[in-house]
Amino acid sequence: MVISQTRRPDGSKQVTGFKQTEDAGSGTTTRVYSDGRRVTQGRDFERRSVASGMEFVTRRDGLREAVMPDGKPAFQDRFTSFRDRDGSERRVIERTRYARWSRGRPEYDARPVVRQYDVGQIRGAPTAYYRPSRYEPGYYRSYYSRFAVPVALAAAAGTAWVAFGSPATSYTDPVSLMGDMQIASGFEDGYAYAMPSGATPVYDTPEAAALRSQMAAVQQQVNTSVQGNAALKDQLGGVDVQAASSQVQQAVGSAVPVQISEEVRQQVRKQVRLSVAMLQNGKPLVLADVLAAGYAKIYLFQTAQPLNVTNLSTGGECFLNTGDLIGFAKLPVGDNPLAEMKVVASSANSCPPGESVQVRLTDLQEMLNGFSERVEENMKRVSACAASGGC
Repeated sequence: MVISQTRRPDGSKQVTGFKQTEDAGSGTTTRVYSDGRRVTQGRDFERRSVASGMEFVTRRDGLREAVMPDGKPAFQDRFTSFRDRDGSERRVIERTRYARWSRGRPEYDARPVVRQYDVGQIRGAPTAYYRPSRYEPGYYRSYYSRFAVPVALAAAAGTAWVAFGSPATSYTDPVSLMGDMQIASGFEDGYAYAMPSGATPVYDTPEAAALRSQMAAVQQQVNTSVQGNAALKDQLGGVDVQAASSQVQQAVGSAVPVQISEEVRQQVRKQVRLSVAMLQNGKPLVLADVLAAGYAKIYLFQTAQPLNVTNLSTGGECFLNTGDLIGFAKLPVGDNPLAEMKVVASSANSCPPGESVQVRLTDLQEMLNGFSERVEENMKRVSACAASGGC
């Protein structure tokens, strides 16, 4: 059992813990976390479950899937073939989305959403590149002209999840509205996956409950031992040995808005504008193109699926939730399949802003895929709601 503590930018202390078990027969290593998360690494897959009960699976062959708490698929990948306009066939990944997890329950699509991805590799690892949907040229026309009537972004559409440095009450520019929606909708998904609605995680497990109890007992033992022992107190440094069990549980009763600076906001708006142009031209958003561009050092990646990553300052693990924003701390070089990234903005239980973490390049490409898909969805939302003056 491992207990760790980090300090958030607001000065609060975050206490987490996990218990690790290894199964030599199946070749799997499983970590159960005190907040209800579970990570299982096998020979050819990694499975990550979050507090809501959703499970995300990444396979070595590049396929991904997500599973609801009841075992039904949220989305699922499969290999298939695609016939190009010139008549040739090529292998692609087809992802079918059946439902999304929102506000503590599944929301099933009236018709499953099917997307296609080109099959490729990054540093020898299989990966998928999103193939943008094709729309009529006129579909994008309204995006490049100002709204005839100012449009408001409702609290339910995002302002409950993020706090912008310069809040906007209404928008006349579609780029500004889309950029803010892009940030907010990502964090909204992240809160749905990870934030408990009461004193314990939405989808608690006996293992997680037992771990929290053990952590509280260990902390109490350490607290008793440290009294009058100056050497032990000095060795523990700033660890809060008196953390209450409620802190150990990581229970959060309501969403805490993520602080988004104006600099980050403007950068995301620029990337949304770029993504719309690429979607219009039918071009995928590819990591290699980002790395080759002059703006790579300032480019922001928005986490597409919950991830466990290595915290380079502590050597341990930390969590990136859907919606969290990261950028390059150093541009990747050589054949290294990992990139050193800096956390720019994150939700309550995620890696704190300012921390340096290691992220797989294939996961960065999945973030680019997710960013393009979210832009497409937000464009549809804006088209549907802008005429009413509120989104």
